[in-house]
Amino acid sequence: MTETDPFARIRLPDSGEILEEHRFPLFEYTGLYQKLRVPAAGVQVESIVVSLEEAAGRDTQYLLNLVVASGYVAEDADLTFRENRAGGYLYTYFNIQPLET
Repeated sequence: MTETDPFARIRLPDSGEILEEHRFPLFEYTGLYQKLRVPAAGVQVESIVVSLEEAAGRDTQYLLNLVVASGYVAEDADLTFRENRAGGYLYTYFNIQPLET
């Protein structure tokens, strides 16, 4: 990722490894889909990241609704999120599964 890339400053969870990653149109914004393996937490998780710079002026609930409507998140899925205003991203996590041993 280049310095002009809106996702250049993303921070993975401790010990996080990217298994799959791609960008997609998230309505009027760009979403970054990631499938992560996080050995330190003992989980595999899917994530959608939204740049708060690109979505300036939008509240968290609006952005979460877009993520849910994206087609990546099952209607009955548990969803958790972390808003990092200082870092500039809204991280959403879903399909959290224990790692196979």
